[in-house]
Amino acid sequence: MTIAETAKLAGVSYNTVYALYHDKTAGIEFETLNKLCFVLNCTPNDLFKYIED
Repeated sequence: MTIAETAKLAGVSYNTVYALYHDKTAGIEFETLNKLCFVLNCTPNDLFKYIED
């Protein structure tokens, strides 16, 4: 699935999904996270990886 398809199905902007995909954001709104998880049929744990400082 492309960034554009994901954004359209989730109802969020292309720029938001692009920035998340390319790790160019400092955070994410819970509503956006919920929409992406619904569209991708996953949990937040599937989308993020903890990296210790």
